[in-house]
Amino acid sequence: MAVLTIHHWDEELDAGLSELLRVAREAILIVTYDPMVSSRMWLVNDYLPEVGDLDLATFPDIGWLVDRLGGDVEVETVFTARDTPDWTFGSFWAHPERVLDEVARNATSGFARMDTAVVRRVVNDVKRDLEDGSWDRRHGHLRSATEYDAGMRLVVARL
Repeated sequence: MAVLTIHHWDEELDAGLSELLRVAREAILIVTYDPMVSSRMWLVNDYLPEVGDLDLATFPDIGWLVDRLGGDVEVETVFTARDTPDWTFGSFWAHPERVLDEVARNATSGFARMDTAVVRRVVNDVKRDLEDGSWDRRHGHLRSATEYDAGMRLVVARL
């Protein structure tokens, strides 16, 4: 099992997947993000395209991952609940105020991997847009949604 980790394996990704395939007996379960989906979130599109670029470079393409695992592989969408207690980057989808919370930001590798000047810019821009109401005019409908596809995927390879 690998949960929100393979995007940190860098040049060892292929070797790590080989090791999973070597030691697993029945199945391999990987929780990851599909960067093509996660990059559509308002936080990436409107404020932090640098995360989208980084995610495209670090998260493996889901199709490539399925091919690499081979055999019987299923990919399931894991919707992020509005009230999730987990503060992953994707959990910010209905909570723009979390961008202003240093503890929440620091809990995500998306923000942790950014230069402090970039983070400061994003915080200032989100704060401005919350104060003047422009965030709610563009994305306020998300506040009443119960779940959202932030790109999280469960990849199950049955061996």
